[in-house]
Amino acid sequence: MNENSDSEFKTVSYKRKRRSPNKKDILKLNNSSTESDIDLEQTVRRISIAKAEIITTDLYASVKASLKEGLESLGNPRISEIICLGLGRIGECLIARFQLAVLLNLSDQFGSKISVYDPIFSGTDKEILRSFEIEILNENLEGKYSINNNKTVLFYMPHCSKQLTNNLIWANWGLNLGHCVIVANSFNKIIESSSTRHVAECANYITKILPYVFEVAIINTFKYYEVFSDIAVHVFPKMNLVCPDVWKDNQEPGYKQNDIEFIINAVNSL
Repeated sequence: MNENSDSEFKTVSYKRKRRSPNKKDILKLNNSSTESDIDLEQTVRRISIAKAEIITTDLYASVKASLKEGLESLGNPRISEIICLGLGRIGECLIARFQLAVLLNLSDQFGSKISVYDPIFSGTDKEILRSFEIEILNENLEGKYSINNNKTVLFYMPHCSKQLTNNLIWANWGLNLGHCVIVANSFNKIIESSSTRHVAECANYITKILPYVFEVAIINTFKYYEVFSDIAVHVFPKMNLVCPDVWKDNQEPGYKQNDIEFIINAVNSL
């Protein structure tokens, strides 16, 4: 990869209304390099530089403040683990590298191990992640990660599809949601920006849990706006006060196989 390739990424000015990029958008931003072009040592160095840079920004200060507010509403539990989904091609994409930089700083802050999964990771991406002592998960659970033993898990899912988030909520449908902290696209904006039909097909569990979510916005003034555009912290306080009838409708969600936002396990295994 050209040493100066990152300079080609243009700073984006802040705009109040902007559609959150999905996985396809992010891949388009910086996909001109092939895996053989990537210098592993250079890329690891760039991520370390990004980690040091972003921790001093207003964006990261807002991430910390929003997480603090969310955790206080839960009674300040300890984050026992961070699971990251949909990070993308970190060897090729500047946005993914800065998202990883935030993730690494969060790991330092909470003293928690990181586990990651993305079906599009290349061999080089995995080498980069291992260099930071990050565990790479091998199975595509389609976001259906169920929390056990009442531990509190931070799910870091910047710009993941609404289907992945929907699956995660379904997998913990009930009191387990009280132990989930989700950093992902704003639930409110997902609902506001989607048609009623699309929400019913792809985000029905997001819709059902919305009245019980405490969503804390992350103020994004970072020079690369797309890194954290429309991302928020979501927690689920007082799940024990939710009417038990809410949990009875718990049919596993399903999606169309030709949905380009969502890589299902059957496709990934081909």
